[in-house]
Amino acid sequence: MTGFPAAGQAGQPVRLLWQLAGLGRPSADMLMGTNGLLYLPEGNKLTAVNTDGRPVWEAPLAVGNQTGRPVFGPAGSIFMSGNAAVQEIKTSGAAGWSFQVYQGAGGGNTAALLCGGPGDGLLYLPLPDALYALNVAGRYKWALLSWNAAGGYTTKTLSGQEILDCAGDSGGVYVIYGRRGDNYTLAAIDAAGNIRWTRPLGDVKSAHLFAGGDGRLYVTVNPAQPGRIQKSTVYAFDPAGDGQPEWSFRVNYDDLTTPALSAAGVLYVCDSKRLYALDARDGTEKWDLQLLNITSEPVVDDTHNLVYVGSRDGYVFALDASGKTAWERKLDGAVSRRPLVGADGYLYVITDRGSLYKLAPA
Repeated sequence: MTGFPAAGQAGQPVRLLWQLAGLGRPSADMLMGTNGLLYLPEGNKLTAVNTDGRPVWEAPLAVGNQTGRPVFGPAGSIFMSGNAAVQEIKTSGAAGWSFQVYQGAGGGNTAALLCGGPGDGLLYLPLPDALYALNVAGRYKWALLSWNAAGGYTTKTLSGQEILDCAGDSGGVYVIYGRRGDNYTLAAIDAAGNIRWTRPLGDVKSAHLFAGGDGRLYVTVNPAQPGRIQKSTVYAFDPAGDGQPEWSFRVNYDDLTTPALSAAGVLYVCDSKRLYALDARDGTEKWDLQLLNITSEPVVDDTHNLVYVGSRDGYVFALDASGKTAWERKLDGAVSRRPLVGADGYLYVITDRGSLYKLAPA
């Protein structure tokens, strides 16, 4: 770990408090627990680091060779997805229970997605063949055994079918599933495992979900073959509705990220070249700013009224509410994972080279 005294940073718009090098390349976004620890998924392990920049423990993944996005339980445990599996990791780093679904010889080595959602502490594991709900004690609760009403259940992975993203809130679980070269579908599922509504998305190369704190579900869709007619699009849905979007916003570029929502009701989303600020109520564009080589999702800092994004060139950019650049900071490598605004008010950024930074925004 390297510290950076304030005296050596005269004239810098944002103060670098410390840098921890030698971590692995992040395989999912960093999170902060209620205990103040930072949790970094790195390939087949999860690393916990304190806010002084010192590693606390490493926990290997016992149910696969690639970690997915962590989910926190009500008692502080961390739940990690593996290959069609979920593993509990205690706050001490010790392994807890594991839950695994047999996927056959062709099940693959890609980490499954995992999300929270409705119900008393339920976890949701969407797989190509079914959606599984389990409680935080690792006990099976129910399964939606077919994504299609006419389909039948099978223990074999459906050929070519995949899950692009999932998200949950107190009202439901939302999953995007489909096959490459074919149509993808957004499904809203209730707490009992019933499909409430579906929405076709067409043939897409990527799509992202964000359950906003304003009660809307936001979806970004990147078509497989973008062009004059098919463009990357942001949608807003009422999860309790019928699957018809409340509004949509199309962009001229590709690779829309997962959006972020400010306390002021502004939705921020990036594509490969620009950052957009939209009115979350109706999708009206407030402003957009050209920022080349953006690679991370945006993150909102409501305390400082800033939004942060990272670039392939190793920069972190901070923009104010009017779209002006407040500051930028060069780091040691590409920033492809979303920066983290900690509960302590500091900004944490990890680069693809495995260096973790703690920054003090002005």
